[in-house]
Amino acid sequence: MKYLKVINLIIFILFFFFIINFYFSENFLQIKNKNRKNFSIYLDNEINKIKVINTKKDFKEFQDNSNYFKKNTEEKKFWQLLKTK
Repeated sequence: MKYLKVINLIIFILFFFFIINFYFSENFLQIKNKNRKNFSIYLDNEINKIKVINTKKDFKEFQDNSNYFKKNTEEKKFWQLLKTK
């Protein structure tokens, strides 16, 4: 059991060491910056391709919907609905 723990510890330390070295390497940083610039250019191009709908309508203008909300029929009251003939 002790050997297994020691082997796992060594593997972890090596893995951690390689990850840290790769992350701070000059090559990785250059690639990362290049990819970010390319993605930024791509996003700018895609944003420019989006069609914009221009409207001349004034959305602040008041619309009178009172005719729509008027009741055409008179609603019966609850107790009138319960009455039977």
